[in-house]
Amino acid sequence: MQKKTAFIGTGVCAVLFAGALASLPSQAKASGVQENAAYALNQKKVVKGQVTDQNGEALLGVIIKPVSGNGGTVTDIDGNFSFDGAPGTKVTVSYVGFKTVTVTLKEGMTIKMEQDLVGLDDVVVIGYGTVKKKDLTGAVTTMKTEDITIAPTTNAMEALQGKVAGLDITKTSGQVGSGVSILLRGSRSIYGDNAPLFIIDGVQGGSYEDVNPSDIESIDVLKDASSTAIYGSAGANGVIIITTKRGQEGKARVNFDAYYGFSGTPNFQHGMVGDEWMRYQRDAYTYIHGQAPADDASLFGNSDYLNAYQQGKWIDWVDQIKNTATQQKYSLS
Repeated sequence: MQKKTAFIGTGVCAVLFAGALASLPSQAKASGVQENAAYALNQKKVVKGQVTDQNGEALLGVIIKPVSGNGGTVTDIDGNFSFDGAPGTKVTVSYVGFKTVTVTLKEGMTIKMEQDLVGLDDVVVIGYGTVKKKDLTGAVTTMKTEDITIAPTTNAMEALQGKVAGLDITKTSGQVGSGVSILLRGSRSIYGDNAPLFIIDGVQGGSYEDVNPSDIESIDVLKDASSTAIYGSAGANGVIIITTKRGQEGKARVNFDAYYGFSGTPNFQHGMVGDEWMRYQRDAYTYIHGQAPADDASLFGNSDYLNAYQQGKWIDWVDQIKNTATQQKYSLS
């Protein structure tokens, strides 16, 4: 039988193990104890568990991260996870198509996630029919009536600006009511037209500018190859399907929509007119000829210009091109 005895004195620590005596300075022993304690404290605790759906099926790629602080982990193919942290840590668990939950970690716990069915039963138009959004595999974005009419504009496409990922909509000019340029997922051709194909109530090649935004039921934007394949090469730049409203059974309903807007005046520098312009001409004449002009007639090569100046006939061209434009829209349905 092995026997271990420790002798602790003021200067030497002796350890008898299996009949062998080893002496160590007490300071070295104390230092070793402190290092071992620090090593033990630096070891992080790991909490293991599993994430499943409501039916007990394992979920791969679920993101688990602490409510406060950095770090986090994801589940493996069996739904298992290992989180660096102590039990009792609050974490958020999130996964596409499921509701995000906040839980308190426990060793060996099983987290069950609930499906988020909001929006998955919406009907999407995909060219050759309709399908529920949860059964859709292509890249399609659907905009409803409230998303279109909320913008104070008479252009349906301008109302989608900044609302559809990958859809670039820019104004062709600064004029009020001017059209827009539409580019879906970048340019496909250097010399050809990059505008998407428009389908309005099943009719190909219609103009969205002829459709009142208040009359639109939905706009479906088909982006990738799988969703635009039915249109062939015509849908190479993407397809935008516009579906207008239809009559419905029930009580008669009358809607009236009115809109009035105006465009502000840009702050441009005004041109020189009247005496300011004449002083400029006199200073220029003096700089060039080295002396002041004898009279104002020497400043003009045409006597009509002098007569116009004397009669106060001036035109501020900058002021002429500036104007406060107004825009009105009235819709009765």
